[in-house]
Amino acid sequence: MKYFCAVTLMLLMSTAAFSQKTAYINFQQLIAAMPETKQATDTLQKYQQELAKDGQYLVAEYTRKLQEYDSLGTKWSQQVKESKEKELQDAQASIQDYRQRMEEKLQLKDQQLLVPIMDKAKKALKAVAAEKGYTLVIDNSKDEVLIGADADDLMTPVKAKLGLK
Repeated sequence: MKYFCAVTLMLLMSTAAFSQKTAYINFQQLIAAMPETKQATDTLQKYQQELAKDGQYLVAEYTRKLQEYDSLGTKWSQQVKESKEKELQDAQASIQDYRQRMEEKLQLKDQQLLVPIMDKAKKALKAVAAEKGYTLVIDNSKDEVLIGADADDLMTPVKAKLGLK
């Protein structure tokens, strides 16, 4: 009797699993189509330019020190030369450190700008999926699903939900 109940329960569960309605969407394409993404990209580029200006000072200072070393290095004592070489190494390390901090700042800013956009897109996608009765939506923007059962593309209705063409 237990065996019969277990088999029946497994059959019911497998039937429910196969009756899922599936759809797909290229989520990256949806995000790219949103006007907020263009604004975020522009803001990020301006921020990157501001950070680059600050870094240009470090590069200019390094270049000045290097030119001084190249032109006057033969006239300096060994002790002065070593001191100037140390300054050059420190300036180079400062540039590398600044570049790393700049990348971290850019990544943080990118996340700050894109998270609200992605949340908005996900909210619209969830609403459309619920309206149309989909229980599973696959993101095909990375071509990870190579073969699958027939599914519907939700790009058009989600874009409509977001007011995009």
